[in-house]
Amino acid sequence: MLRFSNVFFLYRVRLRARLVQELLALCGIAVGVGLVFAALTASTSLTGSMRQLTDSVVGNATLQLTARGPDGFHQGAVAKVERIDGVKTAAPIVEARANVLGPNGRASALLIGGDTRFSRLGGTLLPRFADVDISGRDAVALPTPLAASLGVTVAQRVRLEVNSRRVAAIVGARLGTPEIGELVHHPVVLAPLATAQAIGGMSGRVTRVFVEPHAGREREVRDELAKVAGDTLDVRSADAEVDMFARAAYPTNQSTALFSVFSALVGFLFAFSAVLLTVPQRKRFITDVRMAGHDSTAVVQILLFEAVVLGVAGSVAGIALGDVLSRHLFDTTPGYLAAAFAVGSQRIVTWQSIAVASSSGLVAACIAVLVPLRDILSYRPRRKPGPPARRTSRLREQAAAGGAVCVAIATAIVAAAPDDAVAAIVALTIGFLLLLPLLLRLVANLFELATERVRSVVPTLALIEVRSLDAQARALALAATGAIAVFATVAIGGAHADLTRGLDASARDIDGNADIWVTFEGQGNILATTPFDRSGVAVAAVRDVPGVRDTSWYRGSFLDIADRRTWVIAPPRSARNPIPPSQVIRGDAIAANHRVREGGSIALSQALAADLAVGVGDRLELPSPQPTRLRVAAITTNLGWPPGAIVLNAQDYADAWASQAASALHVQLAAGASPDPTARRIEQALPDPAAMRVETRRERVERHYALTREGLSRLNQISIMVILSAILAMVATMGGMIWQRRRVLAGLKVQGCSERELWSALLAESAILLGTACVAGAAFGLYGQVILSRALEAITGFPVFYSTGGVVALTVLGLAILLALAMLVIPGWLAVRVRPQPGLPR
Repeated sequence: MLRFSNVFFLYRVRLRARLVQELLALCGIAVGVGLVFAALTASTSLTGSMRQLTDSVVGNATLQLTARGPDGFHQGAVAKVERIDGVKTAAPIVEARANVLGPNGRASALLIGGDTRFSRLGGTLLPRFADVDISGRDAVALPTPLAASLGVTVAQRVRLEVNSRRVAAIVGARLGTPEIGELVHHPVVLAPLATAQAIGGMSGRVTRVFVEPHAGREREVRDELAKVAGDTLDVRSADAEVDMFARAAYPTNQSTALFSVFSALVGFLFAFSAVLLTVPQRKRFITDVRMAGHDSTAVVQILLFEAVVLGVAGSVAGIALGDVLSRHLFDTTPGYLAAAFAVGSQRIVTWQSIAVASSSGLVAACIAVLVPLRDILSYRPRRKPGPPARRTSRLREQAAAGGAVCVAIATAIVAAAPDDAVAAIVALTIGFLLLLPLLLRLVANLFELATERVRSVVPTLALIEVRSLDAQARALALAATGAIAVFATVAIGGAHADLTRGLDASARDIDGNADIWVTFEGQGNILATTPFDRSGVAVAAVRDVPGVRDTSWYRGSFLDIADRRTWVIAPPRSARNPIPPSQVIRGDAIAANHRVREGGSIALSQALAADLAVGVGDRLELPSPQPTRLRVAAITTNLGWPPGAIVLNAQDYADAWASQAASALHVQLAAGASPDPTARRIEQALPDPAAMRVETRRERVERHYALTREGLSRLNQISIMVILSAILAMVATMGGMIWQRRRVLAGLKVQGCSERELWSALLAESAILLGTACVAGAAFGLYGQVILSRALEAITGFPVFYSTGGVVALTVLGLAILLALAMLVIPGWLAVRVRPQPGLPR
């Protein structure tokens, strides 16, 4: 074993000779670590934000009695819960979606009302509600960031829009982190229980009761709560909201993680390629170490030290890069989640995210540095070691056979188990990389055949370097970087396009049932789930507007079924297609729509039907506020809402929810009426136009498009980063290889080669490597698109319309090759301008 001081001295001396290559390798590891860290932080922040909100509310509670609809249940049930033997604390709460209007605009928030009983649960939600500053019946408290964005201060009045009501309230307090902890980052309005009931028009009603049982008595308390709940309420764990949010956020988290793997792989291949540039120097140095009398232990010690230094430095830089990415690239919360959850915007960084990302950087560095170790240790000390050509050919054949097997496995998985398409994409990626050496060899042979009659030294010089055994590892690593980038970008882009087409079709079908939509204002009501017209005043006002042929009530809300917050869609019987025809998976779309219009029938999304173990024609008792038995008319996609969707007609909804309130108005135009002018007249006719949003079908569809695509926005961001980072990686590595061969180029100039010939040879060599990699990547990417679309369909449950992404593949292919070659023109020209010098480097 060498002393640490000696190892450090040797590393420092050698670093001076290969500083550029080490910096390239560090950049590659930093890119991979940064993308992994950013993806982990984005996923953790989403679920962690909801966990913080839930913990702030529930405290030590482990159970809850919850309503099935937005109208809640009678407050008398709280006394029954408190009388249950074994209940330590029972704290009621009122929740309602609300819009808060201040001098600087409008914000969607969750109105939460509770009383001092929450202080006994140990949560941080309402510790100040007993204070004088918000004890009045018209006083509310706002988190400081929300109040600042609205431009309101303490003692200033704000307007709250809840259900169909607009109520003025005084801001009794602006709450910061010392008062409510991490809840400060969430869009909530806090009020005493009585105040929240008055604002929401829910006098004498609550939406939840959180329960803390005595130690060891949770099971018997749950049984007693079930008796209080009967058939109209639910008994759940206190943190059930977290599980529901995790289900809704699952597609975003998983797709981000899946595609970040490709990004990280590109970064690590970048590092691997850069480290391979130093392999000849390492071999010569290790040969000198062995000839000096040191054994393999010293060699391993030296290489491990280099790997650790590279890995630690790359991980530190990667964490810093990932921090920037998570703040500016993955910082937005998908808007579709805000429609059902009061999710915050804070960024949560855990030690697990740092540990996983850093470990990946260390592993990548060790692999890159220690790959030549087997060959190094097997050589006898000599000056010019070189791997036998026969062994290299045998390894290439074995890799090709393994690649063919992996591709076959991927095909079998897609054919037999499409739900396991994630495993198929992994197998296809591995197979593609194993086949790449053979593909590169075939292209080199074809290039030789095509240029055998060319009277120039350029093709010969290009092929010599491509086929050189000493350069094959570097060439393969470089080709793999470009190949994976194009493969991933084509697959991601094609799958994204497939998903977008499916989601757009769903939005068109749902929103196409009306010429004009009237809904309650607010970003949180984008899915039309907030009731607003309980008395029919809005319907009566709209019906008399010139150009309106008919006005009908649309109803909708969210219904919690197991760990799914399902989207309930209840269009009127007059709707063109209550069930979107393009989204029907099982059942006849025409017959199913007819049955839903008649009443007594329902359509369920596929995952929800599987959880409930029902199929087309089966009867289902819907767990609505008034349990209702309905027949399943069709099985659909999730209609763009990950936890699942339910479709029934508006009258069946009114009966099942015991409510006549509408959450939207469907307006059909008279013949010849123009949508835009009629929509403006409807706005003027509404009793409270400021609280309502009037949209034409086109405007509604476009807003729905934007919502559904928000969950996929990170796919575009990641795919762009993949291709750009890969182009930079290829250019940097290829430029390093070219610059490293200046002494060879100087010797070739002595032998009579001109600068133009050498420059052309370098570009031809680059074109062979990059062209082969990118074309192969695009071809495999088209196959990967099919597999990836299957994987996303299984992960997200979103509707997917399959197509061949030929345009995407050609665009990515051309962009990658042209940009890479264009960026290599200058380094190549500078390298060939080296002064002629006899002799070649050893």
